[in-house]
Amino acid sequence: MKEHDPRLDEIDCRAAMRDLSLLVDLECDDACRSRLEHHLAGCPDCREMFLSERRLKAKLSSSCCEKAPSGLRERLMVEIRRTTVTTTDVDGTTVVHRRTTVERRDLT
Repeated sequence: MKEHDPRLDEIDCRAAMRDLSLLVDLECDDACRSRLEHHLAGCPDCREMFLSERRLKAKLSSSCCEKAPSGLRERLMVEIRRTTVTTTDVDGTTVVHRRTTVERRDLT
């Protein structure tokens, strides 16, 4: 007898629609991908939405051919490396902000 695969547990259209972009962007884990693919195989409405999102992503990718200036790219990379941590005390009144910048090191 074949074992039950929990990755194939049924999901409804609402849950599928919520996670379709993860599948389009290849950002879901194996279990999520399996559930979505299983749902899409039996649901023409969700399958059409998935195909539409995939076509839109492909169209956007092919139409964006300009590159950002190198100075802008470097400033963005600095901002990406900067982390802001916000915590709230148990009483909900005190908020602590701590800002850390991770410096870029060339390994060459």
